[in-house]
Amino acid sequence: MKREREQFLSYLRTHGHRVTRERMRLFEAIYAHHGHLDAETLLSKMKQEEMKISRATVYRNLELLVEAGLVRKQRLGRNRFLYEHIHPGQRHDHLYCRQCGKVAEFISTGISALQIEICRAHGFVPEEHTLQITSLCSECSRTVERPKRSAEDKSLPRPAPQRIGRLSLASSARESTTARSAEIGRSSTSLR
Repeated sequence: MKREREQFLSYLRTHGHRVTRERMRLFEAIYAHHGHLDAETLLSKMKQEEMKISRATVYRNLELLVEAGLVRKQRLGRNRFLYEHIHPGQRHDHLYCRQCGKVAEFISTGISALQIEICRAHGFVPEEHTLQITSLCSECSRTVERPKRSAEDKSLPRPAPQRIGRLSLASSARESTTARSAEIGRSSTSLR
């Protein structure tokens, strides 16, 4: 965290921003939290610590941290953003439950290899990617009624997986992934 702190201080000074106690406490709270959090949760945490900080200050400083390359902002759903501090050299993707807000992180070497292969096939050099799968978690999918498939739909053949070079999208989906789940409820007010 020391290197990231120095990077943030350098960014603030270089861009003409003051180094304030609130900014540094906000930075420390984000880097002490290992996972996703939203601005409202962060605001509640700061107020629990008896920090006098406004909602606008939290949002403004989260954007500064994103601009400084220290925090990643992830849009979940239509109006929800989560933030997480960046781990150098580590990329992961997200599964998001549209019903309960649960987030699962996963790392897939197959997706990374497929990304490189797709870029190469189209004459691009990959710099970064974002993958978010919006769905229902297993718990929520049990409680939501799904439309029944008609006999006509069942008789239609499923499309063959798209092949790109040696990898197919179907084989990438079947490969093993590392998943870490973070329960992030819509009304959560505490950092874990």
